[in-house]
Amino acid sequence: MTAFFCLRHGMTDWNREHRIQGRTDTALNDEGREQARNWAEALAGAGFDLIVTSGLARARETGAILNQVLNLPMVEDARLNEQDWGNWTGLTRKELAKKGKLLNQQEKKGFDFRPEGGESRNEMLDRACDAFIDLSGEHPGKSVLVVTHNGVLRCLAHALSGSDYLPGDPDPIMPGRLHRFECAELELALGELNVAFARPGGSGEATE
Repeated sequence: MTAFFCLRHGMTDWNREHRIQGRTDTALNDEGREQARNWAEALAGAGFDLIVTSGLARARETGAILNQVLNLPMVEDARLNEQDWGNWTGLTRKELAKKGKLLNQQEKKGFDFRPEGGESRNEMLDRACDAFIDLSGEHPGKSVLVVTHNGVLRCLAHALSGSDYLPGDPDPIMPGRLHRFECAELELALGELNVAFARPGGSGEATE
């Protein structure tokens, strides 16, 4: 069994603006870098064997700051990138809300939700699950720290808990927490969500 301990990247300016990042390669801001340094101190000595990040700059930078303390092998996997939000990339939450009926129709599709010109939640979920299963085969029995994105974590948590990811369903992911997933015999399972591991602080919540 391989254990994956997943966290979201640190704060970016677009997070602060509540702006949809998607695949945009934004960097951490000063608050995000400070978050990553705090997380590194909290995670030191936790027994991780490897760090895996998405291929996007904000995740890679978070992983690099963590690794200044953890000093582990580190690899990237683009399958853990954030959802492609297509034509809606760069919109603020207020601007997205103006999509009105179109947005509501998409949200009612649950895992088939697809931003205009982007990828569906199901497509993101499939690639993320493939990444975890492949990593489990490559690192059996290991403890892996994963730096990824809110969309990936939400999809995994909803799917593995049996939720349909529909409007009104509670958000299973709390900001600034660690989330454990486990993989054994090509089966990905939910371990424990929202484990506190560092002192409270800004966590870049609310925007994909």
